[in-house]
Amino acid sequence: MSKFTFKQKLTTLMLAVLGAILVPAAIALAGWGPGRPSFTWNSPPNYITFNSFTNNPVAGDERPFFSGKVSSAPGNVVDLIQVNDNDQLTLRVYFHNNAAANLNLVAKNTKVRISLPKTPSTYTWSSAYISADNANPGIVSDSVDLAGSQPFTVEYIPGSAILQNNVFPNGTPLSDSIVSTGALVGYNAIDGNVPGCEQFSGWVTIKIKVKMQSIVTPAYACTLLDVKAQPNRKVDAAVNYTTSGGATFKNVTFDWGDGSTPLLTTNTSASYTYAKDGTYSVKATVKFDVSGTEQAATSVECSKQVTFTTPVTPPVVQPPAKLPVTGPGSTAAALFVGVSAFASIFHYLWSGRKFDL
Repeated sequence: MSKFTFKQKLTTLMLAVLGAILVPAAIALAGWGPGRPSFTWNSPPNYITFNSFTNNPVAGDERPFFSGKVSSAPGNVVDLIQVNDNDQLTLRVYFHNNAAANLNLVAKNTKVRISLPKTPSTYTWSSAYISADNANPGIVSDSVDLAGSQPFTVEYIPGSAILQNNVFPNGTPLSDSIVSTGALVGYNAIDGNVPGCEQFSGWVTIKIKVKMQSIVTPAYACTLLDVKAQPNRKVDAAVNYTTSGGATFKNVTFDWGDGSTPLLTTNTSASYTYAKDGTYSVKATVKFDVSGTEQAATSVECSKQVTFTTPVTPPVVQPPAKLPVTGPGSTAAALFVGVSAFASIFHYLWSGRKFDL
């Protein structure tokens, strides 16, 4: 390592304080890569390689170089960040060209890229990458885990990418491409050139926002059973249902209420013919797929009665063959016959008396 000037020592001390604040309280080696030769502070490599020291006085083991914290939370950065809705997080990358200082090996086109998760999840991670055209390996990576009580996504806050090093102790802006194709870093300029030695290392930070999704509870219901009686003891039944929150209709069972085998169908309507008259309770049970499990629903609205009766046919009364004649003419004729008969009898009696005299 080369000797530092007083100014460099002072600046390095400031960076050491920053590093002490940002050094993880506990480091998990899982998540960094690729596997590569490691080196120590007093035995640097003779080629350009990034973040391979295991005993950096400021950063410790450099291979897990990516961590973060809730910006407003006290304490050090961590490798697992517990998040809540609307939290602002600070993510930090430490980069260091480990090549021995006396070799004057400068990493070219050095970039830092941070990949943010896109899919809502309760447990996810962000990965960081350090690359250079002439480094071996050409790219190294590490990740930080994010966990929440419900599914969430994160959004990069534009303009938040900052580089801090001996030249820019208060920070200098980096391109927002840090979360897409990668942003150039450097030492005394943002030109991608990073000389070998710890004094030329730096810290890159970005800020992101947590957006938790609203908890959606699946809902489902059997809301109506419409039953219509038809001739010949036939019934037409149709069921209505509602779903929300991801629940989906699966099938419906119609119980006709006469002891017959219920009908299971994926249709929402069905017909049935009863064998005899009577009052029957028709019931529909609707089944739904709810997050991969089958759930059944019925209700008072999905149970209806239907009644069938055969009407009694009254006996047929046959009319007489000929109706009796009872008009005025027949009455007069009867009177005439009666009078004539009486006159004949009177004449006969009268005549008899005359002969006896």
